[in-house]
Amino acid sequence: MINVGTLLGRVGKKDSKTTKSGVNVTVLSLATSKKYKDASGTPQEMTTWHQVNCFSKLADVAAKYVHVGDLIYVTGEIQNKEIKSGERAGQYIYSISANDIKFIPKVKAESAPKKEVKEVEAFDDDDCPF
Repeated sequence: MINVGTLLGRVGKKDSKTTKSGVNVTVLSLATSKKYKDASGTPQEMTTWHQVNCFSKLADVAAKYVHVGDLIYVTGEIQNKEIKSGERAGQYIYSISANDIKFIPKVKAESAPKKEVKEVEAFDDDDCPF
């Protein structure tokens, strides 16, 4: 059986802690977005927030190197947990238990390749072979 979740998004929050059993945990809030046009043709954007849990060594790496606003690529296992009490009892919380995080480098506008504009010579229809 396969249980794989893949996300590419921006970090909104980061929280690091150590459990009672001594395991390091870093929890990331990751935003993904989808652009579309509604029925009237107006551009829209829908943002979805995901909880990403990092454990042990990956938690240490995330705590040290991941920052709010960073664009990251995460792969891991999809987890769910049922809420047992309160107003949301019976609902589920979904998260990704991260196996790998890849850092997407920032591209500065100045270092982005610039498109060169070339002038095109005038074209005479008589020069066309067909």
